[in-house]
Amino acid sequence: MEERAVCIHGHFYQPSRENPWLGEVGMQRSAAPYHDWNERVTAECYAPNTAARILNADGLIEEIVNTYARISFTAAPTLLSWLARHRQEVYEAILAADRESQERHAGHGSAIACCYNHVIMPLTTRRDKRTQVVWGVRDFVERFGRRPEGMWLPETAVDLETLDLMAEAGIRFTILAPHQAARVREIGTATWTEVTDDNVDTTMPYLCRLPSGRRISVFFYNAGISQEVAFGDLLSSGERFAERLVEAFSAGGGRSELVHIATDGETYGHHHKFGDMALAYCLRSLESHQNVNLTVYGAYLASHPPTHEVIVREETSWSCPHGIERWRRDCGCNSGAHPTWSQAWRGPLREAIVMVRDTIAPRSDEALTGILDDPVAARDDAISLVLDNWSDEGVEAFISRHAAGNLSAEERQHLLALLEMERQALLMQTSCGWFFDDIAEPGSVQVIRHAKRAIDLARQALGLDLEPAFVEILRRAASNNPRHTTGAEVYATRVRPRVFDPPRIAVGVALYALFGLDHPATTSGMYAIQEEWPYRLNASDRRRIMGRVHLRSRATGEAGIYDTAALFDGLDRLILGVNDPCDYEAIREALAGPEPAWTIPAGFSRIYTSADLSDEERWAIANDMTPTIEEAVCGVYLDESTLIRTLKELGIPLPGAAVHLLAHARSRYLAAIFDEGCQDPDRFMAVAKDLETLNAAPDIPYLAAVAGRRIEESIRAAAARPDDPAPLEEIPRIVGCARLLALPLDLWESQNICIGLRRHHTEMCERAGRGNAGAKRWVEAYRRAAVCLGVCVVCGVREE
Repeated sequence: MEERAVCIHGHFYQPSRENPWLGEVGMQRSAAPYHDWNERVTAECYAPNTAARILNADGLIEEIVNTYARISFTAAPTLLSWLARHRQEVYEAILAADRESQERHAGHGSAIACCYNHVIMPLTTRRDKRTQVVWGVRDFVERFGRRPEGMWLPETAVDLETLDLMAEAGIRFTILAPHQAARVREIGTATWTEVTDDNVDTTMPYLCRLPSGRRISVFFYNAGISQEVAFGDLLSSGERFAERLVEAFSAGGGRSELVHIATDGETYGHHHKFGDMALAYCLRSLESHQNVNLTVYGAYLASHPPTHEVIVREETSWSCPHGIERWRRDCGCNSGAHPTWSQAWRGPLREAIVMVRDTIAPRSDEALTGILDDPVAARDDAISLVLDNWSDEGVEAFISRHAAGNLSAEERQHLLALLEMERQALLMQTSCGWFFDDIAEPGSVQVIRHAKRAIDLARQALGLDLEPAFVEILRRAASNNPRHTTGAEVYATRVRPRVFDPPRIAVGVALYALFGLDHPATTSGMYAIQEEWPYRLNASDRRRIMGRVHLRSRATGEAGIYDTAALFDGLDRLILGVNDPCDYEAIREALAGPEPAWTIPAGFSRIYTSADLSDEERWAIANDMTPTIEEAVCGVYLDESTLIRTLKELGIPLPGAAVHLLAHARSRYLAAIFDEGCQDPDRFMAVAKDLETLNAAPDIPYLAAVAGRRIEESIRAAAARPDDPAPLEEIPRIVGCARLLALPLDLWESQNICIGLRRHHTEMCERAGRGNAGAKRWVEAYRRAAVCLGVCVVCGVREE
């Protein structure tokens, strides 16, 4: 039966941004006001697509759509692992979307796998290609509970060896750009047709026969519409988006056709604001279309097996017209932000990474052969250590499965160090290292950091010192950044000083403990840490801590005990010391003495000052100390409030400093009213009017955050107490007060909860209709609250 089907694919991906030593993503200044780019893109794209809004004619939210359940999407391991730890609700919504899509499409899910950490596959070895595929499949199975049918090739960079390894792993299809097809023919015929000018028919799957005798199917996406979505203005209208897809079907018909596109998933919300909403509207339009079916690749392939076959153009990709040169030389491709910059640095960076990879691989294989029964099988299975976050139980189970006999403690540590070295050697090949414009940019610095970690572990586990050769090659990588002449300088200034070996981690633990914070090495789970702090001082003008830190790396087995001290008199007056266990009492006496902080007691082998702190450490301390600024300002206001009040009463103009103090105090007073649920809107209005009279600006971001938080608390309380109208009745008061100051409220989560109450609203309407006065009050309160939140209450959640 002839079918007209549409599939929209989003490649959702973020690279590994974790600190290679600590396992957590550090603070990234360029992502402000967010902590890092993972957090920012999640807020702008990944979370909104779990509940994308569709508005009615009045601009109210009529429906929310989990777009992941209706499109095809890449399940990139490095992104999903971060979401699982930091945005559990988004992660679970993505997994739920795949389960929902399986129900829609006879067991075929919307998620497809991805090579593990986005390596340009034709540029790596067969050994690493195998690991990328095997780990990508294992990661997918662990998360989604099923075998993947498809696999995304990073940057769609393709070669036959990679396709063969994918087919060997059970992968049935992949997705490529149309220019990556070289020749096509109908199965069973002898004549090949050359593909020129991207003239391949993209509305059908193709069979690709592989040298081993295996086969894999290939879908070539519609490049024109994909370009319009990614780089044009097609997402300005969800309706037009849907129309454009339908227009792509052949006018005459005669056979089944699949119109499908592929773009970065971040297109829908991050690259294009409200792109998630345009996608949601497009999907609803397509679902309501009489002659079009929304599908996913696995379902379409099952019902429409290939009738044609293809020979692919090897060493090509979707984002470089020169093949895969963007990731190994200056081919002319760049981001467009710096068109005059040279990318000649790409060649030396690739050479340096390859040198590390190809030097450690045979030595690692040799070392593992003496420890493991089957090093290849163990390497394949090493992803289990990562997925289990190197738990003691997981490490023990892995060793019992693969060790060639009982291992001593030293042999266990050696094995773990080798495996972690191998993982870092994979991460250092991540494609983002070469994609952008300069070697000093974050993507390149990150792969160099992974290389540094692999180099250090090679020194520890294999006795190899690759650092001099690595730096020498980087010396030929000229930077466009005037602060960094070459890649060697980038390494010296942005990588080497930020190495977190055990003593550096131990002293960081002391710093975080001084402020009552958990160190990233603890929160990531990569380290088991025990702390002993026999000496603490938290005076108003200075803080001191001294004690012992027991460290054990779960990833490498390395362990140590360190005595540490931290002395803090301000962000610019900070001293940290660390040493192997030493004399507690001598150090304690020195710390308690009258000397200023910068005279750290002798006896520490390493000393660190404020200048040595990472951005993450500075951020953590500054974030923790922010309330002290609040307390200081409030203290000044309290001290001078009588004078300020007297000046106001006498009509004497307030000096600028006094106006700022008054604005701060009034903002805190308004925040307190919000926190009470705005029980007295008139009081709020009077204070706001007072600020206006004084021409004093309230703290808008602070008040918006407080109001938004209180609204969310109220709607959550309404969901928890479904018959109590009181929490709902607070919301119009809070929103009304917020509007007086034009506060930019973040209502996303509150709207989601409000929409989740629609079914209960229906039940309460029925009870109200039977004369229940309490239900009637609840219904009225819900409707007023919903309108204030921008939610339509007439239309219910669509039943599937």
